[in-house]
Amino acid sequence: MQGPTDTEKASMLLEQNMLDAKLQETGERERLKQYITNHLNECGWREELKKQCIEIIQNKGVEKITIEEITADIAPKGRALLPEKLKVEVFNRLRTFAEKQGFEPR
Repeated sequence: MQGPTDTEKASMLLEQNMLDAKLQETGERERLKQYITNHLNECGWREELKKQCIEIIQNKGVEKITIEEITADIAPKGRALLPEKLKVEVFNRLRTFAEKQGFEPR
């Protein structure tokens, strides 16, 4: 099976940019960000990542570690710990928003 052509890639990128602009214009982007932040706080995700950051710093030493090293270590863990329910809900909200704005579903 072949991947998308250059024309299809350009079309998808244009559509993503247009969707992003609509999210900004309508304030939906900010509402989604607030929803995500609230959910992550409620489920303890942020606290768990804070604990892991502290552990990394304590293990390596505060003078011997950089922000880049912490980020490189913590980012994959943070993505892996995202609740599946949250991912599905955000995807559904984005799809519903896109359809209401007249974007074609893929």
